Amino acid sequence: MLLQLRIENLATIREIDVEFNKGFSILTGETGAGKSIMIDAILLALGHRGDSAMIRSGQEQTVVEAIFSLAEDSEQSGHLNVRRELEESGIDVDEEIIIRCIVSEKGRQKRFINGNSVTADFLKKIGRNLINIHGQHDNQSLFQTSTHLDFLDGFGKLLPLRKKVGLAYRSLQEARKEQMELDKKFVERELRMGELKSVIEDLSELNYQPSEDKELRKEENRLTHYEKLTTILGKVRNQLHEMDGSVLEQLEISRKLLSEAQQIDPECAEINKVIETASFQLEDSYRGLVSYCDRVEADPQRLNWVNERLSRIQHFVRKFSLSDAEGLQPLYEDSLKEYDSMQQLGDEQQLIAEEISFLTKELQKIANELSKARHKHAKRLDQVVVDELRQLGMNKTVFETQIVSSSVYEDKNACTEKGTDKVEFLLSVNPGQELRSLAKVASGGELSRIMLALKTVLTSIDSVEILIFDEVDSGISGGIAEIVGKKLLKLGERHQALCVTHLPQIAAFAEHHYLVSKQMKDNQTFTNINSLNTESERINALADLLGGQQITENTMELASEMLQSSKKRYDYREIRTT
Repeated sequence: MLLQLRIENLATIREIDVEFNKGFSILTGETGAGKSIMIDAILLALGHRGDSAMIRSGQEQTVVEAIFSLAEDSEQSGHLNVRRELEESGIDVDEEIIIRCIVSEKGRQKRFINGNSVTADFLKKIGRNLINIHGQHDNQSLFQTSTHLDFLDGFGKLLPLRKKVGLAYRSLQEARKEQMELDKKFVERELRMGELKSVIEDLSELNYQPSEDKELRKEENRLTHYEKLTTILGKVRNQLHEMDGSVLEQLEISRKLLSEAQQIDPECAEINKVIETASFQLEDSYRGLVSYCDRVEADPQRLNWVNERLSRIQHFVRKFSLSDAEGLQPLYEDSLKEYDSMQQLGDEQQLIAEEISFLTKELQKIANELSKARHKHAKRLDQVVVDELRQLGMNKTVFETQIVSSSVYEDKNACTEKGTDKVEFLLSVNPGQELRSLAKVASGGELSRIMLALKTVLTSIDSVEILIFDEVDSGISGGIAEIVGKKLLKLGERHQALCVTHLPQIAAFAEHHYLVSKQMKDNQTFTNINSLNTESERINALADLLGGQQITENTMELASEMLQSSKKRYDYREIRTT
């Protein structure tokens, strides 16, 4: 609810501070008194563009401050949207929000919500959930085709069915998300399996055996140094046995001498035994050496093969970034295990595809059911709105709810949580005029009455709490004006309704009356606004609307009678609503 509006230095307004109330309020005053300025001020507070021409002559800036109530326990979805938007933007929210707009001499604008600087776009976004202004203005939720579907579903009480569509839609989206993740995994899996297959093929062909690298290096070293090795071994053979005075010959001499010595001293037997053992061992070593020398031979071909084998082993050690060749066998075994595991992942992709197919069918089925219901209730809505418009003197107006449906099968993005339909309200104001969108068919008073009709029909589902009607009385007679007054009063039960009017038939039904006046002082014009709190003030204001320049006693009596009669005659059951 709009609680308070404070304006400084806007056009002819020097400074005014107005408090507003619940229910149906009207704003009256002479032509040029400044009623439109009030609307301009509210539009500024809703993020609309201002300029330096708006600033009161001689002043440096215009300031508009609007205070709105935003009850924490409110069920109004508009309030919930505002609260969510503000909280997500880091703006503290209590039961009230204060919007402040400043327009400087250079046309620069500053906007604040609860002391926090905000952009015009953000303020407009907030404003659309707070106030709808109906007239020659664009701050109307019904001008946004995205809201038409919501209004139709609310009118037809289709929200439970739409909720089912939403659940089916979210289930399908979750499955599609899972499929995308699985597809990504499968792409990664295919790449990984390709890598593993290459590793397995390489290492299978290599057929590396444990410790093969070490053995090959030993062999490579022996074959490379064959000549040196045979030379050394030949010398050792000579030293051991084949030359005069060889080690074995000397040991044999020593053994014989010790045999003689032990005849003298038995203790020498132990020493002789050790030498005898050494002799036997050297004999074995010599025979082994002879056998080894017989086997060792030059083999250039074998050396080439060994070098090539070592080179190939090292190639794969480097290729797979291993520390040494002993890592090849574990790599081969691990790759085989991982490859087999990936091959056994199963038919997950097929299963999710089948689930998506099933969920798509279910979604389309429920969406078709919702679409069918929408078409049914759209016809009823069309008739009810036309009836309302006729009551408001627009007998030739045609209203049609256009529904365009799509198929999930043809376009996987055709459905949202709200179904597969796009809804738009179309109007034709004059005979022979083609049906067009709301924003293009009318202006001024016609548009206000169209909106009044729609708001009357859709009042129970309209999430915007504050409704302002400008020029709603344009081109209508007293009889129609009375009907308009009744409907505005009815709207005031669920909304804060404010109407700018010149017709006493409308003004008489208001619960709160604000008078805009203009006065001259020191060759300057000042606009004021006052709340009429007494019955006599209300009667005088109605009389001004009735009598114009001359207010007679009869005019005053008529005004009094009109005010009293509007209260007595009014019966909520008289208004045709759905």
